[in-house]
Amino acid sequence: MHQALAQKTERNLIVEDGWIYFIHGWSQVIAEVFHLELTPELVNELSDATSDLKPK
Repeated sequence: MHQALAQKTERNLIVEDGWIYFIHGWSQVIAEVFHLELTPELVNELSDATSDLKPK
């Protein structure tokens, strides 16, 4: 991520933070294991709850 941000202007890149993609994939597995229905609100709640763990 840091490398992409450093090259963003020079290489005309669109840089996406992959955190929400990570949370989505992780939550899909958790939902399957625990037989939960994932709603967009629940995914957002999980993202908020884990934000302290997000790499800087």
